[in-house]
Amino acid sequence: MNGTIKIELIKNEKIISPKARGSELLNIITIYYIIYHTITMDEKLVRSNLFSGKIKELPNHKRIETNIPILVRETVAKMLKTASDSLPKDLSLQVDGGYRSPQVQGFLWQNRVKQLGIKKATELVSNPNKGTPGHTTGGAVDVSLLDENLKEINLSAPFTKYYDEQELYSTKITKEAQKLRLLLYKAMLSAGFAPCDNEYWHFSYGDKKWAKYYNKKPIYKQIPDPEIYYYPLIQRYYYKIIRRLYKLINKILNLKTNY
Repeated sequence: MNGTIKIELIKNEKIISPKARGSELLNIITIYYIIYHTITMDEKLVRSNLFSGKIKELPNHKRIETNIPILVRETVAKMLKTASDSLPKDLSLQVDGGYRSPQVQGFLWQNRVKQLGIKKATELVSNPNKGTPGHTTGGAVDVSLLDENLKEINLSAPFTKYYDEQELYSTKITKEAQKLRLLLYKAMLSAGFAPCDNEYWHFSYGDKKWAKYYNKKPIYKQIPDPEIYYYPLIQRYYYKIIRRLYKLINKILNLKTNY
C-alpha cells in the first residue's frame, strides 16, 4: 500500500477535517502524521532497467536471485539511468544483482562460507545474522560494464573471477581494468550512490552503508520475501534447471567463467 492510498484512507475515516472535534491541534497532528508516513513510505520495487533501455541485466542463469527479475527501489532505478547516461557511448551499464530476499541472502552467506571460508566470505557477503544486508532492502546493486558489442568487460583482469582483487584499487590488475573501475565508480557516485569499501562492484542508496557514507539516516528497511514479484512456477523451475546445467558444464569442462 503506497502513501497515496494511506492518505485517502485517512481522509475517508474523517481524521482530516476542519470540524473534527473542533480541534485545530488535532488537524495539525493529523497533517504531520500524513506527511511523515508519506515521506517515509517504502517505495515499490521495479525492474532495474525500467527507465533506460541502455541498461542491461545479467542473464538469469548467472544470477544469485533467480525467482524474480532484477528489482530495485524506484528511486534506485532512476539513479541507475543517471549513472548509465554519464558513461561514454561505447560503454553500457550492466546490473548483475539488486534486491535479494532474506532467504536467498542467508543461502548465499552459507554457500560463500563453505566455498571460500569465513574470512573471505565476510569480505564479500553481508552476514544476515548481523544487521540488515543492503540487498534485502532493494537499495543495493551490483554493477559491471559492457563494451560496444555488449560483452562484459573483466574489471579484474588478468584474474578470472570478478571478486578477485575486490577492492577498488589494486596493483595486481591491468591498467585498463583499473581505469574502468574508477570510471564506473565516478559514474555511480555522481548519481548519488555510496560505494562499498571492499567491493568495487557494489553501490547503494538508502541503506545503512549509504547512510553512514553520507552521514544521513537510512531510508529503506528490509523487504520480506516478495512473492508478488515471483516468476510463474514453471518459469522458476526452468531458470533453476538452466542455472544448474550452467554450473555443471562449467565444472565438467573446467571453464574459467566470471560467475
